[in-house]
Amino acid sequence: MLAGLLAMVGLLAGCNVGDQYYEGVDSFGKQTVADWKAMPEVVDATYEYRHGLDQGQVVYLDVTIRGDVDKDTLIGQLQEVARKNFWQKTSSNDVKVNLAVRSEGSALGGGSATPGPVIYEGGLGQGSGSPEEKYGPRATTR
Repeated sequence: MLAGLLAMVGLLAGCNVGDQYYEGVDSFGKQTVADWKAMPEVVDATYEYRHGLDQGQVVYLDVTIRGDVDKDTLIGQLQEVARKNFWQKTSSNDVKVNLAVRSEGSALGGGSATPGPVIYEGGLGQGSGSPEEKYGPRATTR
């Protein structure tokens, strides 16, 4: 009976280990959204951090930008902010980052604007130059 109970506790403890929550990855999402929201071209931004043994580390970033901006230039700026935060907040390249950029849509019936269609969907890309030279030393925590 005691052996069975200990085996069950071991299995449950193992599930918690497999959860793989990393504070640095969560901090990356929070900081990126805060930095984006401070930009005048950004209407709204959110993130979702998913983690677990079956899916690994995944961050979904979603940002809505004003409809009257140079979209290609702004998407590059958004990616650069996220790359910098990723470098400074995480120590692992095993995190998958999905970025969706939406252009602000017009509201029906005179209400507030709503998110429009996705105009960019993908990762952060590599950027140019050495991240360590651009952003300083890499984070030492996940």
